[in-house]
Amino acid sequence: MPDRASIDGSGQLLTHTGLHHAASDAGSATPARNETRTTAAVHAPVHHLIFGGVFVVLGLFGGFGLWAARTELAGAVIAPATVVVESSVKKVQHPTGGIVGAIHVRNGDLVREGDLLITLDDTQTRANLQILTNQIVETSARLARLTAEQTGAATLRFPDEIEQWSTDTAVSQIINGETVLFDSRRLSLEGQEKQLRERILQFEKEIAGLTAQRAAKATEIELISSELASLATLEQKRLVPASKMIALRREAARLKGEHAQIEAGIAQAKGRIAEVEIVILQQVQQFKKEVAAETRDAQARQAELSERRVAAEDQLKRINILAPVTGHVHQLAVHTVGGVVSPAEPILLIVPDGDALTLDAQVAPRDREQIALGATAKIRFAAFNQRTTPEIEGRVKLIAADLSEDRRTGLPYYSVRIAISDGELARIAGATLVPGLPADVQIRTESRTALSYLVKPIEDQFAKAFRER
Repeated sequence: MPDRASIDGSGQLLTHTGLHHAASDAGSATPARNETRTTAAVHAPVHHLIFGGVFVVLGLFGGFGLWAARTELAGAVIAPATVVVESSVKKVQHPTGGIVGAIHVRNGDLVREGDLLITLDDTQTRANLQILTNQIVETSARLARLTAEQTGAATLRFPDEIEQWSTDTAVSQIINGETVLFDSRRLSLEGQEKQLRERILQFEKEIAGLTAQRAAKATEIELISSELASLATLEQKRLVPASKMIALRREAARLKGEHAQIEAGIAQAKGRIAEVEIVILQQVQQFKKEVAAETRDAQARQAELSERRVAAEDQLKRINILAPVTGHVHQLAVHTVGGVVSPAEPILLIVPDGDALTLDAQVAPRDREQIALGATAKIRFAAFNQRTTPEIEGRVKLIAADLSEDRRTGLPYYSVRIAISDGELARIAGATLVPGLPADVQIRTESRTALSYLVKPIEDQFAKAFRER
């Protein structure tokens, strides 16, 4: 094959038979070869750039993924807080209220425990106490009189606690009234009994007369019986007229009848005496029964009045409103003498002096589970100069067991107490912490990787998406 050229892999070696053809075609093949080389030279850098870019992107994603999987980020719960005292602000209240008699303090005053804060008007309280005292004295005097009547005493004696008040006009009137009542009731009872006793005396006299008549009749019966016995022999011999014997026997029968009537009269009189004795006994028993009932009522009344007097005395003691602790007066609610203090309403607040200061943070319910006792917290006070006042640290010392509600916003929250050590307080010695000062806290939570922060929302969405509704 003399006309076919053989070219090696590099296109440089030719056969001897096709040499003259190669030489003749050299001029025409050069432009095409140059064009191919130019195209290859243009495409080679583009492919290298693409592959290089892919490797760079994969490297960045791989490096970021490795960093996200291995790097832990510290979390925090951010919450508003307020400076409070350790033992809480003390509310001063009055259980029953009253009218303001005098105001002895002003807002901001430092008071000691037991100092006088407010004096209430005691006019009505003292009047009520005096009324109760008089009622108790009256009831005690009534009980003394009832006891004397129950025991049948001839005279009335009052207890010493009543006797010592005898100089008082009201008490003296009570004593005199009970004494007169005791005497009148005793005389009335004795008068009724005396009348009945007189009836008994009449019956006894009647019995005495009937007894004498009975004795006379018995004598007459004995005499006529003797006469009949002596005439009995003569009657058998018919020496005595029959009419005389009949008359004697008739007289004897009459005498015996009258004797029986006298016996019945005596028995009837004795029965009436017994009836009167029963009436006397019933009157005494009825009187004592009434006395016993009145005694029970008086005792119940005295117990009730004693309890009311204790309450009145306690109320009188509370006329002077005293400071429960040492501290500063805050939010004084009364400013007018003669004004009214409502029962159980706060009169003023006392901020305890010398108590440790803590923070009361309001944590949203969704963040409650992230907080643990002893967790550290970063604290920043917005009221202070941020350039000169550093952040300080505290520790969670108390987490509320239940939700509270913000009075202003109505939103629920968990109250979290954060303690501040003396060393941390020393770092802001130039600033003065006072109760009520606002602050922002960042309570540190459990550390998590950056990858978990990215994956957690996706996991949550998947968990919700595959749940049947």
